[in-house]
Amino acid sequence: MQAIRIHPAASSITPFSASNPAPPSSLVLDQDVEIPQPKPGQALVRVHAATVTRGELTWPESYRKDFHIPGYDVYGVVESVEGLSEFKPGDEVFAMVHTRRGSTWAEYAVVDAHELALKPKNLRWAEAATVPMSALTAWQALFVKAGVPEPGVDAPKTTGSLSRVLVTGASGAVGSYIVQLAALVGLSVVAASSSNQRNGQFLRSLGAAETIEYADMRHHSFDLIIDTVGGEPLSQSWSIISNDGTLVSVDSSSFAFANSPPEGKEAVNAIFFIVEPSGKQLGKISRALEVGLVRPFLAHTFPLAEARAAYEKASGRTDRRGKVVLVIRP
Repeated sequence: MQAIRIHPAASSITPFSASNPAPPSSLVLDQDVEIPQPKPGQALVRVHAATVTRGELTWPESYRKDFHIPGYDVYGVVESVEGLSEFKPGDEVFAMVHTRRGSTWAEYAVVDAHELALKPKNLRWAEAATVPMSALTAWQALFVKAGVPEPGVDAPKTTGSLSRVLVTGASGAVGSYIVQLAALVGLSVVAASSSNQRNGQFLRSLGAAETIEYADMRHHSFDLIIDTVGGEPLSQSWSIISNDGTLVSVDSSSFAFANSPPEGKEAVNAIFFIVEPSGKQLGKISRALEVGLVRPFLAHTFPLAEARAAYEKASGRTDRRGKVVLVIRP
């Protein structure tokens, strides 16, 4: 099969590492890569589209072994199954593959059964590929870590005792799903971004009740804040979260923020987490997408052979909202 693999640095160059991540030039389209074989509880998926994630080449999985195939989000068609009853050959599916394995930038990928969900019927293949990691991160931040009751698609408003949430990085890939899901369950969403002029109308279209810039956060207070950007917005969040509130961050550079709360904020439920695959949760997201309660955003598509350009586009400032997708099979 064809697959994009990260070729190791030349022997004369420092090996790739956290301080020396692989450059886009290390992405090579290889031919005749062995097709992976599913183990019991897995499906072999014929890949049609896979998402390119910003900064993916800086992740540890990219340099822990040579010739790693990147990619974690996937849409495709089940080719074969091993010991599965939930899925069958011909099923159109999408999934987030665990970061320990990845390998979706290829013509075929192996996916665990518990990672799979049936693709929303109303989405095109490239749109479907944009959903899993970003939407699952949002779902888990809001409904698992923050403890907001999950929505029922037929009767979605179930906020419990909470009434309001601040979302930082609200216009980003994860933030845009948090805004939609929080509004879906009836929370009043205050959406913070770097520019109201650029993002305000878009965020209101997602269901935000109020849009603010980061500099204006200090004028508010919240019992629940979900941060997607880290940095100064996360630092500011400590001063505006209630003393017994919940502060969740998904920003990978902020993994230690919960270990050192400021004085007086020791009782804050401060949480950093990394998203986990879940076909069950993705199935619920799929249903919300099918009935139009949530929508995805696709910015650009590239053929598999142009993975380098796709990665550079995803990791830079794109001129469109949404994710960058590699098209393996049009």
